[in-house]
Amino acid sequence: MQTVEIPREAWAQRLNEFTAIHEGWLVSLDVLASEIGAQPAIRDLPLLAVSADRIDQDGTIAVSVAGSATEHFTHIIPAVTRIDVARTDDGADAALQIESADGTRTILRFRAAVLPELVDGIVRQ
Repeated sequence: MQTVEIPREAWAQRLNEFTAIHEGWLVSLDVLASEIGAQPAIRDLPLLAVSADRIDQDGTIAVSVAGSATEHFTHIIPAVTRIDVARTDDGADAALQIESADGTRTILRFRAAVLPELVDGIVRQ
């Protein structure tokens, strides 16, 4: 497993690319903070988007998933200071780790870490 940091000036572009590649993939999201421990926020829901705030550029990241064809959920991560992509040894994205100024880490992981070209038949809702 290798970890690659996304430079702050590239957050919007790289997260848009990440979304384009992984839209519809099943993801889980956990929030890890010293005062609350590890808390699951999302479990095995289709990814809609991961995006950076382009207007205020205050370090806010939004992760959106689909609960159903008509229900969507967005998890907002404020004051982000660092974003890392964890990749398997063969180069497949396995997770995003997003760190906030207060030390909180948000981990977005895929149900299966595979190269996009090996994924066949993701059904869009």
